Amino acid sequence: MKKFKWDKKYLYWGLTGFFVVVASIAFFWLLSSIPSINRVLSIMVSALTPVIYGILIAYLLNRVLNIFEKKVFIKLTGRMFKKRPVTAQKAARIFSIILTMTLVLGGLAGVMVIILPEIYASLEKLVLSSQDYLTAAIDWIENVLDGYALEDVVVEWINSISDSFVSWLQNTLIPSLGDVITSITGGVISVISAVVDLFIGVVISVYVMYNKETFCAQVKKVTYAVFGVKLANVIITETKGVDEAFGNYIVGTLIDALIVGLLNYIFMMLTGMPYVALITLLVGLTNIIPMFGPIIGAVPSALLLLLENPTQALIFVIFTVIIQQVDGQILKPRIHASRTGLSGFWIMFAILFFGGLFGLTGMLLGVPLTTVLYSICKRLNNRGLRRRGLPEDTEFYRDIDHIDTLTRAPIYKSAVASPAIPEPPTEPEMTAEPEPPAEPERPDPTADERK
Repeated sequence: MKKFKWDKKYLYWGLTGFFVVVASIAFFWLLSSIPSINRVLSIMVSALTPVIYGILIAYLLNRVLNIFEKKVFIKLTGRMFKKRPVTAQKAARIFSIILTMTLVLGGLAGVMVIILPEIYASLEKLVLSSQDYLTAAIDWIENVLDGYALEDVVVEWINSISDSFVSWLQNTLIPSLGDVITSITGGVISVISAVVDLFIGVVISVYVMYNKETFCAQVKKVTYAVFGVKLANVIITETKGVDEAFGNYIVGTLIDALIVGLLNYIFMMLTGMPYVALITLLVGLTNIIPMFGPIIGAVPSALLLLLENPTQALIFVIFTVIIQQVDGQILKPRIHASRTGLSGFWIMFAILFFGGLFGLTGMLLGVPLTTVLYSICKRLNNRGLRRRGLPEDTEFYRDIDHIDTLTRAPIYKSAVASPAIPEPPTEPEMTAEPEPPAEPERPDPTADERK
């Protein structure tokens, strides 16, 4: 009987097959357990909602905090605590957090106290005047279509819509008021819960802003422990680039929307237009959406003013066009610390793609996400070019046909397209005829005899 010879390769094959089977089973188990996993993740996200709010608030306010700390309080506390630099730094951080939170919370409270009553009054006026607007629209249609066959059809269609709305109020809405009250009660409870989570998030954001260096150091320590030095350096570098691109875009967009909304409010107040607060809120919020946002906010606002005063509607449209030109050419380039680097095509692509996938949230976050991806791809591409000794400037590659593999010199299209013109042959120079070779000397036959 032949003795079995042990070989490690059989062990490796066996372990590989075993792990492949286990991984396949685990994969199919995950696919079958997706609903359960979604429920668990939903419970975890719900429990961590205040923490998520706190991190987001701290992230958005960090740039404002840095401005106050570095430009104002670090110098002031440095003079107050000359011999205690650590105390001066902590005091500057505390004063900066207090001032930042005071400005933000005070601004929100001012908006709620001043703007919300005006929004309520505008909505109330709109509801009370809706019947007058409908009557005026019918009269206008009758005057325009007077004598045409479509007059009776259009008026009958509008009246049927009005009758259907009244019937819905009487037969559907009023009998279901009990359900409406129940849903409102549940909505109030949800609002109260959201307000409580937001308040806890504000408290957590203060703690995060005060200890942000410690949290960053802990994240770096875990990253180096898990991924190693080389890969961790790449991750940290790319994360800094993502933070710069995403943070600058989000904060700059919010500031830009606030300025546009404020200018719109001042203009409408000076010109005596109605629905000032409602239209300002609509214009400010939609201005966050890139490219299509101003159009989305301007069209319903102009239609609302058109029902009240056509002249004011025309003035509002002209003002909106002017302010959007000023915003695009002056405000946004100055507010954003660095431009997105995206062309109009990619901005439109980001809005349509992410908006189609995630709705309004995708339209809001599509451009910054595309900006982040563009920034990452650009840095990786430039890093590859530097490794190969090639320039990073795009203009270098515009007119070249290819690059020489040996010298790395650019070969331009004109040099490849146009064949080299041969030089005209030159006439040979006239030279003198060569002299005939000299005859060899003949030996003297009498030489031996003389010897």
